[in-house]
Amino acid sequence: MKEAANDFGMTGSAQDHGGQLSKQISQIQGAITSGADMVAATAPSDAGVQSISETAVDGGVPFFEYWSMGKWLFPSKVGPEFVQYQIPETFKAGAIPAKILFEEMGGEGNYVAILGPKGHIGSYRFEGAKQAQEDYPNINLLGSQYSGGWTRQKGREVMSSFISNHGDDIDGVYCNNGTLGLGAATVLSENDMALPFTGFDGALSNIEYIQNNGPDSGEPYQVQEQAAPPFWQGGWAVAKAWDWLHGWRPEIPERMMWTRTLTVLNPGLDQSKFSDLETTFATPDKYMSVAYNDGHSPYDWKLASVHESGEDWDPQHELVPIRKSEWNQLKWDDSNRPNGLSVPDAYDNADLFDQVAEDYHQRNMNGSNPYL
Repeated sequence: MKEAANDFGMTGSAQDHGGQLSKQISQIQGAITSGADMVAATAPSDAGVQSISETAVDGGVPFFEYWSMGKWLFPSKVGPEFVQYQIPETFKAGAIPAKILFEEMGGEGNYVAILGPKGHIGSYRFEGAKQAQEDYPNINLLGSQYSGGWTRQKGREVMSSFISNHGDDIDGVYCNNGTLGLGAATVLSENDMALPFTGFDGALSNIEYIQNNGPDSGEPYQVQEQAAPPFWQGGWAVAKAWDWLHGWRPEIPERMMWTRTLTVLNPGLDQSKFSDLETTFATPDKYMSVAYNDGHSPYDWKLASVHESGEDWDPQHELVPIRKSEWNQLKWDDSNRPNGLSVPDAYDNADLFDQVAEDYHQRNMNGSNPYL
């Protein structure tokens, strides 16, 4: 975000709400009062999205929400300033690391699952893992547990509990987040359990761990890191906020979108074993050269802007509209649908969604995406 802001002649700053919604609202209000031109945020839980989005809308600044999303909360219903909600396709993205883990376990054995906070959409990835498990009849889930947070300490606490309950019966660990995985790895190492585990989000610490710990290292090893990637997400929000400030307005299909993930595979694993997975693979070195470049990244942020690049604009990453038929991946169902809720008519316009999806796909495939 800071890199893209600099490219557009702006400055960027970040604040940590520490999981406190009231603090986050206060931070957003303070930023707008201080003259902020845009806000991008992740609410501590799905229930907090409406409050922070309305705070931005009341302040008249374009707002972007990542990961968390309120139940049946349509950006268009909040206000025009709620430009976009974005998240990796929860079930599909959650299934990819599970399949890699199950293959590394030899297609059989027992695993445990460390989830994030209950009620956070990031924990829905586990639904994808359960779907993936259906193709592995000899894989057994010993237990799953919400961690209450996304920290290493939470990962340690849950993993310690699993080892106390299941001990050597554990053959693999599914983690909904890379930081949780690194916390779990410390407990596994302390117990001389060199087991495979998964990760998600694309943090530098996880990529470095993957580089330094392979299947033959004698240590717990992370099989992959599923990356959104967050680096691109930050720059993209700035580019689209710039467009919004210059009169561009997104269509309904653009206001809730899946972002495809990258799979940073452990170099010690055979990538050919996973050729059937619908994902883009990147080596740790390639990922770090893009997301953690010492200089300017390979992304052209102005190219992502309609205002700056006109009809030649390019997202430089795969984005897909979230369709009505996929709302179950957001855990929207009849049980939590508000009485009297009206759904925007555009969600029944399949042709419009097809058109937007194809447009984004073709633009991304023109060679400017640094991972393609």
